[in-house]
Amino acid sequence: MSAFIVSLSSCLDFVDEGLETEYGDSDAVLVVESIGPENGAEGEVISFSISVDSDFDIKSCIIQTSNEGKNGSGFNVTDESFDDPFADHGFGTVRPGIQSFKVRYDYIIPEEINKSIISVLIVDESGKVEVEKTLRVVPQVQFHDDISLYAKDATFFDALSSSEGVVYPDIKTNSSTLSEENVAIQKKIDIVFYFNTGNKSAYITSLASGNLDTELSFENSALFKKISLEEGKLLSEITPSDLSSILESVNMVADGRGSISNVKVGDVILFQADVNAVNSLKAGILQVEGLHPASVPRYEGTSYVLECSVITQI
Repeated sequence: MSAFIVSLSSCLDFVDEGLETEYGDSDAVLVVESIGPENGAEGEVISFSISVDSDFDIKSCIIQTSNEGKNGSGFNVTDESFDDPFADHGFGTVRPGIQSFKVRYDYIIPEEINKSIISVLIVDESGKVEVEKTLRVVPQVQFHDDISLYAKDATFFDALSSSEGVVYPDIKTNSSTLSEENVAIQKKIDIVFYFNTGNKSAYITSLASGNLDTELSFENSALFKKISLEEGKLLSEITPSDLSSILESVNMVADGRGSISNVKVGDVILFQADVNAVNSLKAGILQVEGLHPASVPRYEGTSYVLECSVITQI
């Protein structure tokens, strides 16, 4: 039996001594608002502020969820900025004589769901009022730092699999010949760094951009767009809901490009993987932290290095 069924039956016992009653509508004012993100990833806590004001004594505050939250979900009575009107925190039974309160409810997102409906039901002496909120589950994210990509030109360059945080060096030499192993690598690659020796410009590009002097069996068509982060926000602090919100605010199909030129230190670049890639349509953010000439044994003469961090959906 679900937690909601137990809570509801217990609450009805308290209100009507075990008799099931069809309640009419209450004129109580019920407001349910998210505290912070409205959506999140598996294991994240999504919190709601529940405010109710009635002309009658409130009997119960009942929470119903379409998917039971992980252990630890429930009314948070340790937050001193909220009230604790309950005679029974598990069942949501309210102490006698209370006509208004503001409480906090925490929902910990369980595994293997894509959304959950949170229903808040208030029962007072005049009837009931109900508000529903839909919580959408977004992909989890992972953060990779201290990434260094080297390039000599549009022929000899390194590439990045953002889903792994792994750099694949010198793609033309090491991974372009036809083999099962190389095709598997090519399907992982969504970010390429190269240096245009003609216009002296650094590029972030996809394998399918047409800018590269190489022939591969599989070329991902990732899309890129320069963006700005909230002032003072570190890339490592981006949450799953933050990244999903950023992606939703941008039309990558219309505004994304297969290549970003004139890349500079401090640039923040949103990217979205090809539908056919290993990490199909997953999004991420790359932040450029260093860009300068360098020397690396795999490339003869002067090359260039791009130092960056990446956060990406998984």
